This record gives sequence, structure tokens and C-alpha cells, in this order.
Amino acid sequence: MKLTANPASESLPVQQRRRCFGAQLLRIMRLTTIIILAACLQSAANGVAQNTVTISGKEVSLEYVFNAIKKQTTYRFFFNTDMLQHTSKVSIEVKNAPIDQVMHLALKDQPLTFAIKGRTIFIMKKEEEKSSGQQLPPSGDPITVSGRVTDEQGEPLVGANVNIKGTNTGVTTDNQGRFTLNSVDPNAMLEISFVGHETQLLSVKGKSVFIVALGQKIGTLDETVVIAYGTTTKRFSTGNVSSVKAADIEKQPVLNPLLALQGRVPGLFITQANGLPGGAITVRIQGQNSIRSGNTPFYVIDGVPYTSQLLTTTGTGFSPLGRESFGPGNGSGNPLSYINPSDIESIDVLKDADATAIYGSRAANGAILITTKKGKAGQTKVNVDMQNGWGKVTRKLELLNSRQYLDMRYEAYKNDGIALSSLTPNNSNYDLTLWDTTRYTDWQETLIGGTAKFATINASVSGGNANTQYLIGGAYQRQTSVFPGSFSDQKGSVHINFNSASSNQKFRLRFSGNYLVDKNQLPLTDLTERAIKLAPVAPPVYKEDGTLNWMPNSNGASSWANPLSFLYNIYENKTNNLVSNATLSYMILNGLEILTSLGYTNLQINEFNPSTLIAMAPENRPNGTRSAIYANSNINSWIVEPQANYKRTIGKGKLEALGGMTFQQNTSNGQQLLGITYNSDDVLRDIKSAATIRVNSTTSSVYKYNAIFGRINFNWQEKYILNLNARRDGSSRFGYQNKFHDFGSIGAAWIFTQENLFMKYPMGISFGKLRASYGTTGNDQIGDYQFMNLYSPISVGVPYQNSNALGVNGLTNPYYAWEETKKLQFGLDLGFLRDRILLSTNYSRNRSSNQLLFYALPNITGFGGIFENFPATVQNTSLEFSFNSTNVQGRTFTWNTSINITVPRNKLIAFNNIESSTYASGLSGVIIGQPLGVLKKYQSLGVDPATGTYQFGDGKGGATFRPDTSATISQSVLINTLPKFYGGIQNTVSYKGFQLDFLFQFVKQIGANYLFNDIPGRFSPSLGNQPASVLNRWQKPGDINTYQRFNQNSNLGSSASNAKDGSDMVYKDASYIRLKNISLSWRVPEKWQQKVHLKNCRIYTQGQNLLTITKYKGLDPETQGVSSLPPLRVLTVGIQLSWQ
Repeated sequence: MKLTANPASESLPVQQRRRCFGAQLLRIMRLTTIIILAACLQSAANGVAQNTVTISGKEVSLEYVFNAIKKQTTYRFFFNTDMLQHTSKVSIEVKNAPIDQVMHLALKDQPLTFAIKGRTIFIMKKEEEKSSGQQLPPSGDPITVSGRVTDEQGEPLVGANVNIKGTNTGVTTDNQGRFTLNSVDPNAMLEISFVGHETQLLSVKGKSVFIVALGQKIGTLDETVVIAYGTTTKRFSTGNVSSVKAADIEKQPVLNPLLALQGRVPGLFITQANGLPGGAITVRIQGQNSIRSGNTPFYVIDGVPYTSQLLTTTGTGFSPLGRESFGPGNGSGNPLSYINPSDIESIDVLKDADATAIYGSRAANGAILITTKKGKAGQTKVNVDMQNGWGKVTRKLELLNSRQYLDMRYEAYKNDGIALSSLTPNNSNYDLTLWDTTRYTDWQETLIGGTAKFATINASVSGGNANTQYLIGGAYQRQTSVFPGSFSDQKGSVHINFNSASSNQKFRLRFSGNYLVDKNQLPLTDLTERAIKLAPVAPPVYKEDGTLNWMPNSNGASSWANPLSFLYNIYENKTNNLVSNATLSYMILNGLEILTSLGYTNLQINEFNPSTLIAMAPENRPNGTRSAIYANSNINSWIVEPQANYKRTIGKGKLEALGGMTFQQNTSNGQQLLGITYNSDDVLRDIKSAATIRVNSTTSSVYKYNAIFGRINFNWQEKYILNLNARRDGSSRFGYQNKFHDFGSIGAAWIFTQENLFMKYPMGISFGKLRASYGTTGNDQIGDYQFMNLYSPISVGVPYQNSNALGVNGLTNPYYAWEETKKLQFGLDLGFLRDRILLSTNYSRNRSSNQLLFYALPNITGFGGIFENFPATVQNTSLEFSFNSTNVQGRTFTWNTSINITVPRNKLIAFNNIESSTYASGLSGVIIGQPLGVLKKYQSLGVDPATGTYQFGDGKGGATFRPDTSATISQSVLINTLPKFYGGIQNTVSYKGFQLDFLFQFVKQIGANYLFNDIPGRFSPSLGNQPASVLNRWQKPGDINTYQRFNQNSNLGSSASNAKDGSDMVYKDASYIRLKNISLSWRVPEKWQQKVHLKNCRIYTQGQNLLTITKYKGLDPETQGVSSLPPLRVLTVGIQLSWQ
């Protein structure tokens, strides 16, 4: 058998389209890069000037000095104007002087002092000496100065630098953040600095004790990044971690936080199953590792593991929410739909082994860490955010109108040699013999053309002091549907966070809790497919009396299934979700802290699906049976993780060590009940009213997990970093011979710009870091008890001795073991123009082996097969690029750009003895040397000009009308639908109080286009209409056209089916560039806010999925199909208020 590349990708027109798309994207990126570099170079010269000023004045006021600084820099001042009433005029003469020096000169001998945080200069009254520290008698004799350095939350900063300004004398703080300096001039200045924090200058003035809190620096490299069991910064991270902050999440009108990550994170590919609220979402970090087991990331919310899949009993067979594209027995919907995005402070995506190995068997597919918002010390602050919006389907298909449709039908009968006059009314011709052929209905407008409405309100109260901080928030969200009827998804949530510390800061208590209630009502049947396929001459949905129109024939039988009848069968999903965490810690020795993290989650879902009598055709009601399905599931888990953290400064190095244990248990219970025969539609919610009750399915399982883990991180001189992780896991999901396994990683980083040579000759590079890591992780995303010999009940009409029998349902496999992924990663981080331009490049290679698959057994064994480990290896490689730049940083105007692009590759590199397995045919998407999920299709050769029917390659160089379905030789085309590359381009532009953000997402891929429906020319009450492109069909011998001749019966059915479902004909370019998000906001001037006693007032509008550029033929290139609602175009307006 000869396998060839997809002709859709080999043919010249498609090649041109590919080159066109790539060229367009390349031109966009080139143009963006040129503009960015030009802006950066233009403003680079101002970078130094913005931190220095030139002022000349005699006997001028302080306000004059402040205004001069504001005009020459991007700094702003914060002070009470009353403070200036008791100040004296100053004479000042400086040229290109640092701002801190100018401020010290201006405030010398004044009753004021200052502090610089970020780009803001705070002017304050000088405190009394007793409040600043112990006062010694003024003297010229040297003194001893001591103190403690902390961050804004009071946490000690270990290794902070405390220097006497203008000298080489200095020390670093110990494990408690304490320092002591001897022989200090009482009139000296102390300069206190720590990486990632703002530097502070303090006048000694005879004081001997200082308590200093350093604010966090705003720089991108020094932003906090959440990692497993701790935090770090981008500057010192040895792993591949991406972070999305609340500022970006809040700009997107989405109800699932995962959707806020699309196009923003390199290496992360997210697709929606549909545009319904609560719909399923597929998430892949650096590709698909497992052939048949779970491929979803490991989710952690505030340190507590959170389920990645819902139970299979929930929605089995009837939920419209859809399912993830790949996974073992996953349920409908997505569990992250039950987390309020407004409660989230940051989402961190962990990719390589250095970042994930400490999670062991749970993070082979990466990890997503969600950190919720916390209270901050300060005055009580009240925030209110109100938002309203509207959603519409992004685009409609160009379908046949009534005239075109009728011509297609007439031509089909003509081609089949059947005269229209010979027709008698039946299901195959009601459109011509019974319905009004002069009618036209735009079913897309009728069924999915409505406007979904969005309403959201978030409110919170926060505050506290140095020892205790709190935050309490609540939210209400409501989203309706574009379908006819009153469907909606309503959510109410509460978020609580509480942090407290003892007065000596040794004991700490942290608590966070999130509780959400959701009621989601949807039509059981997604009306999208009917909106596309219903004939344009179909009857009106209502009769003149307002009842449903069933358009009966002469016998009284309905001639169609009225699409609005589905609105009477309402799917309802009620969910209660709780995620809670408590952490207790105590500092028992200097640098040694013990803590225990306690977590509990509970996710309860109750579903209801009725089948009402009124939704049935009238002729079926006398003998019709009402029924209802009741499904419920409960997933609860608890986790206890005792830990010990140790931090110590060793010479010029900093050592951090972590050790801990994990005890976790998940309990899952669910059932689906069927009630049959009710005496009224009104009692369908009461299962006791059913004459017959059946148990369709049940689920009950307990998963237990124990582990011991550790990490050692050593940072030498802030330029050589080594990170070691180790974990030993034990899981109840594996055979007793393989219940435990070891995982680990090593990561290293070299900040080469800290070397003396680079500091002396920087060559334009302000920051440079090389990273590398290697390690192993595992995958336990499999069903419970699969290694065991299981039994299932067998129900019979008359049970023997009133007991059901048990049937054997599986063979035991004590050697059932983990899938293991070995991850190798290299990274380079560069900063230019004082980190105004940041470039990050990552190469990763992940190899997943020991694949868990179903092994078929001969029938004589009495079993279909057994689950076992196969010698198969899946490889994922990816190149990830991210670019961040501050293009313009002015006093009133700023412009920032972020670009990311990922080039992934997936393939099966080994599968020993695949020829003797059930995967030998390749029809299951498993072929050595090819990506997982590769499609094996017939080669389409177009329409035969002589006969007007589709023809296909026979695998031997010839053509055939009927490929041999019993052999795989005809299926000689391999089609890869995985993305070739993807990414996003984001820009943020601010001018005075206005801010504009917009994000373009792009994906290069091949997908199944919607070229035609069923058999063009054939009719059934629910099928009939076609895309307008089918008019390019064969009509007479010699025609060279895209589509075969119209046909009204099934004579050409197999040919059409082979073309649509079995060949490469429909697999064409499905790439797209999408304006994923846009946000425009205006901050009301402070003077206006003060008049109404507001701390902040912001008015904004946001948009999602506003524009899509694609050549894809179908509703949407992301969802690729017409059976489900595509993602909606959403536009919202809102206002944010805060009081303090």
C-alpha cells in the first residue's frame, strides 16, 4: 500500500492558499515588528532622560519643582495640597540629576519626606522620631544601625541588600529579613534593594532601628509567577511557565476562565466544542501525549487539585453541552465553567518537567494553576463592577434560496428520469407535493438569529492591616440564548479570602473559599443543524391560532418535525460547586517554616431532561409515552499536604528547600434514572409520578493518592540557578505490582548578563538567561479499578431467588502501570533597551511511553480484551516564541505589544509489534511516523466528466467510483488536522484616561469544510437545503465541476457519502485570524471622582470574537461543523466603581 500526502495539501491551489495565508501573517508580523522597533528606538533615548531631570530656579515653590519633574519624566505625584502650606521656597540648580537626588535637595529642611513606588512619588509629612525608630543624640560619632526588611505583606525578604549610599559598605539580610550595619555615619543615606522590588532611600539622621517594607517592582521580569508549592519571578525561573494576570482576564466577557487564555499563552491550544454556556472545552499543553488515556492538564485552585473531567453519568447520551474531543469516559461540559473568572488574580500555565515534575503522575499533560484574589492591607475598599452585553452568531452560511432549491430538486428528478407529474405525496417529496413552494424562510435567522443577553455584577469588600487582610466578594451572572424561547444560564457565587499573622509574624493562617450555584437551561436539541438543513420552503412554525404547525398530510400525519417543538423539551443543569483551602504555618527557626495545607472540594450536578407529550407530533400523542431522565453526580475530594520550607543565605548564594507529603482522596458517585409513563407533562419533575422507573447507569468509585515530594533551589550570585524536584507517587488506580513510581527533574539557568564581561560590554542586551531542564512525569488519567477483575449486575425479568446475577466484566492485570513522559526543554530569554523589549524562545521535546491501551483477546477467553501497557512512544516537539515590548512610555501615552507563536509537531515514533495488534489498520489514527488522530481517507479525484459522479483513487494509480471498503488499500491519503502553528498578537495603548486593548488570535490548520449536506437533490422533512456552492455541479457529459450531478434517491448515496465522510474532498484550509478580544475603557478624571467621593470610576466596553478572517467553508473554523452552535460574537458595556 502506498501512502501519499493529502492532495488537498499537494494541489497547486491549496499550496497557493497556504502561501497566501502564511505570507499575509508574515507581512502582518513584519510590519508590527518594524513599527515596534521604530517606536522603541525613537523613544529609547528618552529612557534615561525620563529618570533624570534638569531644573534651575531661585526661591521657587515645591509645586514648581514637582511640575518640572512631571513634565520631564513619566512620574506622577501623590500628596495633599495642604501639606505645601507650611513649606519654604527653595533654590535648586541641577542638570541631568537622578530624581531621588533632586527630591532630597528639594525637601531638605522641609517638614516633608517622600517615597517612590513604581512611577508614583508619594509626598508625606515627616513622622515623629519615635515612630520611625530609636533616636540617638545627634553626633558625628559612628553608630550601629539595625532593622528588618519585608515585602508589602510583611514577609521577610531574605538576601535584600542594605548599603550605605556612596560607599562600598553594605550587608544582606538574614533568613528573617534582619540586618545590622556598624560604624554608620549618623547623617548617611541607606539604600535598600531587593530583586523584583522598588529600591528605597532612607536618611539615617541618628536613627538606629528601621522597619522597611519594599513595594513590588512593576517590571515584567520581576512579576510574581506561581509555581507548584511556591512562587518565583520570570527573572529567576528555571522552568517554562506562562502567566496571565487578572488585568487581562477581566477585559474579556467570558464565563469560563479557560477561554480567557486563548491566543495568549505559547504552547497552549484551546478549542470550544460549541458556543453554549457551560459547553465543553478541549485544552492541550504542548500537544497530545496519550493515545487513549486523558490528555487534560492538572488543575490546581489555590493549592487544591480540581477535577478536570465531569462524571460520565452526567449527561450521558442527552446533554447538549458537548464533550472534550479526546478522553476516557469524560462527561459533558467543562468543570471550569463553575469558577467565576472575576475572582481570579492570575492563571499560570506550567509546561516543562522543571515546572511539573513535583506534581508527579498528575501533570504529564502540564498544569494550570489558578490563584484567586486576596485582601490587601489598607483602608476598607469597596468595588462594584456592572456589565451588560449582547451576543450574536458570528456569521451565516450562504444557502440556497427557494428558487435555487426548487431548481435543484427539479433537476434531481430529471436526472433520475422521474416526471414530477407522477409524484404522490410522501416523506421524500412533501416539499414539492404538499408544502407551499412560494414560501421562503431564512431558518438561520429564525432558529439561531436571536440575540443572547449578558448581565454581570461583581461586588467585593477588602481591607485589613499589617497582620490581617480580608476580601469578601459576590457575583451574579446571567446569559440567555440565541435560540427562540426563554433559555438562560444563571450563576451566583461567593468568594472569601482571609489572611492573618501573629504580631511576631511567625504564625500565619490563610483561608480561601469559592462557592458557586449555577442553573443552566437549554433546549435539549441544538437547533443549529436544523437552521442549516431545513428546506427554505418548509411550512411556517405557527398556525394562525398560535399553536405549532405540523402541516399534516391528507391522512392527518405530520409532514415535518416542527423545529420549535424541541423547545418544549428543556434540558436543565443545576450545579453547586465548592473549592476551599486553609493553610497554617509557623516559623519555628530562622528560615525554617512548617505548614499544612488543607483542601476540600465538592461538585454536585443535577440534570433533568423531559420528553413531553406536547413536543410530539399530534398523531403520536394518543399512544405516546412521556418520559424523563434524572441524572445526578457528586465529586468530592479532600487533600492534606504537610510541608516544610527552609531558606538560608550561604555566602553569596541563596538556598531554598521544600519537603512535603500528600494525602488525597476523591469520591465520585452518580446515577441516571429513567421515568416512563406519566399522566401529565406537569408532573415530569416528580419521579414518583412515573409508572415505571429504571436505573440507566450508576457510578461509584474512590480514588486514593499518596506521595512524598521535595525541591531544592540554589541561586548563586543571582546568575547561576539550579533547581531539583523529586516525587514518589502511590495511586489506587494501578495494579499492586506497580502502585508506586518515582518522578523527578533537574533544571538550571544561567543569567549571563550578570557576568562582569556583559556588565562591562552589554552589547545592547539588558537581560539574558539560558535555561534547560529534563525530567519525568506520569499520567494517571484513567478510570478507577481498570486493573481489577470486575463484575456487573445482570437484570432479568424473574430474578433467581430474588437476586440479580453478576457477570464478569474484566480481567485482572496486576502489572497495570503508569504512562511516563520524559520532557526535555531548552530556553533563551533576552531583554533589550533596559528590558523594554523581552524575547523568550523555548524548544521542548516530550516523549510519552508505556501507553495504556485496550488489548483485544480471542473470543474463546470469554472476554473482549484487557487493559495493559503497550510499547508505544508518542513524541511532541514544539518551538515557542514570545515577544513583549514597551513601544512608547510617555507621561500620557503608552503602547505595549505582546506576540506569541507556537510551532507544534506530534507523531508516534514507536509501536513495537503494531502489526499484530488491533491498531495495525491505521483507521484508529495510530500510524508509526504520523501524528495521533491522523485520518486515513480515500483520495478524491473529483467528478468524472462522463458520468457526473465522484471518483476516487483505488490505491493502485487508477480511479474507481466505488472504493473497496473491505480493504485499506484504497484509503491511501493521510490527513493531519492538528494545527501547524498558532498564537496571538496583543496590543495595549493608553492615552491619559483612555486605554485600548486588542488581541488577534491566529491558527494555521486543515479541517473538514461544510461543502454539502447528505445528497444534493434529495429531501427529507429535516434535511434538504444545501450551501449555494453546490450549484457548481455536473449537468451534462464533458462538464468539469466540483460537485456530482443532483440526485433525489439513494443511487448516488454511497458516492456522496464516500466524498463527504470517506475522502479528502472536504479537508481543506481551515486557518483563521480572529479579533479575539477588544477592550476600550475610560477612567473618569480624579477631580470628578472626588466630587462624588469615589476612589475609582472606569467606564468600558468589551468585545469577543468580533471579526474572523478565514477561507473555511462553514459556520466557524474553530468548532468546524453545523451540528452545534458556534462561539458567539459578544459586545458588552460596563462600569467599575470603587470607594475607599
